[in-house]
Amino acid sequence: METATNGRAAAGLRYLRAARVITCAAPGVLDDGVVVIDGSQLSRVGRAADMSAELQSASVEHFPESTILPGIVDAHAHLTLAADRRTYEQMVLDPDEMMALVSVSNLQRHLATGVTTLRDNGGRNRVTFIVREAMQRGYFIGPRLLLSGRPITHSYGHFYWCNGVADGVEAIRAVVRQLVAEGADHIKIMASGGGTAGNIPYYPSYTAAELHVAVEAAHALGRLTTAHCRAKQSMLNAVEAGLDCIEHGEFLVPGEVLEYGQAVANSGVMQYDPRVTEKLLEAETFVSYTMQAGGYDSLIELREKRAHDRLTPAEDARRDRLESYYDSKLEIFSRLLADGMLPRLVISSDAGPFDCEFGRMVYGLRLAVAGGMTTLQAIEAATRVAAQACGVSPLVGTLEAGKEADLFVVGGNPLEDIERIADVQAVYQAGCRVGPLPRGALLPRTAPGA
Repeated sequence: METATNGRAAAGLRYLRAARVITCAAPGVLDDGVVVIDGSQLSRVGRAADMSAELQSASVEHFPESTILPGIVDAHAHLTLAADRRTYEQMVLDPDEMMALVSVSNLQRHLATGVTTLRDNGGRNRVTFIVREAMQRGYFIGPRLLLSGRPITHSYGHFYWCNGVADGVEAIRAVVRQLVAEGADHIKIMASGGGTAGNIPYYPSYTAAELHVAVEAAHALGRLTTAHCRAKQSMLNAVEAGLDCIEHGEFLVPGEVLEYGQAVANSGVMQYDPRVTEKLLEAETFVSYTMQAGGYDSLIELREKRAHDRLTPAEDARRDRLESYYDSKLEIFSRLLADGMLPRLVISSDAGPFDCEFGRMVYGLRLAVAGGMTTLQAIEAATRVAAQACGVSPLVGTLEAGKEADLFVVGGNPLEDIERIADVQAVYQAGCRVGPLPRGALLPRTAPGA
């Protein structure tokens, strides 16, 4: 690797300079920092004062009032879903071809806001694999993709319409092996019910023994695992089974039975249990906390409408329900922090279902700060910790020499105001400036300085 000699910048190196660089690594926050890019990788990260001589003859992109950060790693999204307020049952009426085109739009929206790596946790058939192949061919640009393909679920379980149904241990083992053969980077399994019609989110959907088979088969093929866990019992099952990560982590238990005839409670209740957190810590399990999922986009819209207009009775009732839901979610999050989960706690979006739009990671970071994280901790939870949970920390998640040059630039100082994360001025992936893109852009940019 070339280095600067005798006060002269090495040929081919590119320099980015900003008021501060948040490395999310050992150097911490560097005031008046510089990131040096060599091809697709970072060759050096430091203070401008330590590179003053070489900067005089270097090609420098200067952002004097801005901050450079590692590219965001969104550990949970569904790139084939449109986030257009339709239910799952309405969305799945789209053919695979439409889902592929929806993916193009979603990926570009995420990339334009600083998400340079995305872990997709479930799509129908082989759509996500084909989308990634198209991106690798250069047909369009987007975040680097980590794919699970079809999530594993039982008959009529959550996301059964993705066609990853597996009932019983032999079927689970077979599906894991097939997914890896098709190109899955990790295995996603539905350990509890979810929002798919007919599901019950506050009950587990697989036993610990069944989950363990998925883990055993995935690990034997060098793949990490993660599990959809809304029910508290599903969280316990996942830990016992050895899952590497759990998603959501809502600690749901059955609520009071208020309506009879179906013999089940009509809602779940979030009930934090410190014993579950203790087990998560003992097992070193990551928790991908999809903070903004569940209606936050709609809640923001209702709050804004209420500020200048009158809500209908139905809208007001919905706003109350959403406010209560996020109060409960923030309480769970705060308890997880208080009980030591910070090093294993990931902030992810769950973009795609219902109203959870791509390109709005700032919502999850905002809620993380409201739940007790510092602004730096929230940023690290969506970069360094997320990269660790996804198994890609040797490549991305921090700004360090030798890693991929995935980063983005925001105006102002997000350590003082997390909302600055949304003021994206530039996005770089593998050393190329790729954003922010003009609205509707589809074509790739390949020139390093483009």
